[in-house]
Amino acid sequence: MGLGKKKKGAKNLPPPPGLVGLPLPPPPGAGLPLPPAPAMPTPPGLPAIANLPTSQIVEVPKMSLDLGAPAVEAMAPTAIPVVKESKEDSKDSSYSGLYAKKSGKPLQQVYGHIERIGTGNIGSLLDRYADRFGHQLDRDIIVMRKDVRDDRLAEIRDAPTIELVGADLKADDESLIDGETMVELNAQLKSVETELRRLKPEYQTAKADGDRELLLELRPNLEGLMAERKMIKAVMAGDADLDDLLSMADEEGEDDGDVEEYEHEDDDLFINFVSIVDGLLGNNLPEDAVTAFTETDGFEVYRNVGSDPANADESERAEFFAVVDALLGGMPEDAVSEFVNSDDFEIYRAVGAMYN
Repeated sequence: MGLGKKKKGAKNLPPPPGLVGLPLPPPPGAGLPLPPAPAMPTPPGLPAIANLPTSQIVEVPKMSLDLGAPAVEAMAPTAIPVVKESKEDSKDSSYSGLYAKKSGKPLQQVYGHIERIGTGNIGSLLDRYADRFGHQLDRDIIVMRKDVRDDRLAEIRDAPTIELVGADLKADDESLIDGETMVELNAQLKSVETELRRLKPEYQTAKADGDRELLLELRPNLEGLMAERKMIKAVMAGDADLDDLLSMADEEGEDDGDVEEYEHEDDDLFINFVSIVDGLLGNNLPEDAVTAFTETDGFEVYRNVGSDPANADESERAEFFAVVDALLGGMPEDAVSEFVNSDDFEIYRAVGAMYN
């Protein structure tokens, strides 16, 4: 047989026995641990850091906290005592009682002022004054000043007389009045003038109506007050002695010209009143209010009487006062307060007592 000739089935030889179904062997070196990675190079200038030991976790034994009984036992809630409000306390806590503590004005005046504001009618200057101080204030002041005047006269009358011994004293020095007596005379003079202003409208009304009985009743009072005022002025000026004033209480002096003189002085009072009103209108009313007033019928009355107040009759003066009193009621609150506390308001109120 020839060796060089191959058989046709030599390529499809069967696998050796025992190798069928076995996995392929791993590559060489498989399953061995990988070598460690090379360390990072140390930067120049820094020392190499030694291998630090790995940190070990230390387990801390758990502690059980036994609090036991509380140190302080909780107190039982106590009931809060309820204070019962008495009838008097409830009365004081009402609106009327609270307002009475803060203000001396009765609620009727307050409600009247609120009603006028709600209706757009602010009220006249005397109305606002009455809301603040009350209508009864004028009469109370008159009665109080009359009592004070009588008490001061009694003190002066009952005071002991002190005679100064000295040959070199002059007669003029004996008639000098000390400061305390001068203050008392000023207060007495103001009280007399207030009483005169109160009686003047009644006297003028009785004179216009021809009521002789009322005239006979009022005339002696007016004459006595006029004589007393004249004597007080003379004492204050040094033209009369204080004893002359004290002796007037026991004398009845009548002077028919005193009442007519007082009526002439009232003319001067009304002229001063017109001047005061002019200043109030120019300084305390806004420009639009003054402009609106010039377009009303009341401005004609104001212009006619204001141009010649001395020759205005009683009806014109009364109408003039009504016009300006309603107009000045629109002044700001601070202007009203300033005017009420000034001396000019005494003249304003005196004219109001005569013509309102």
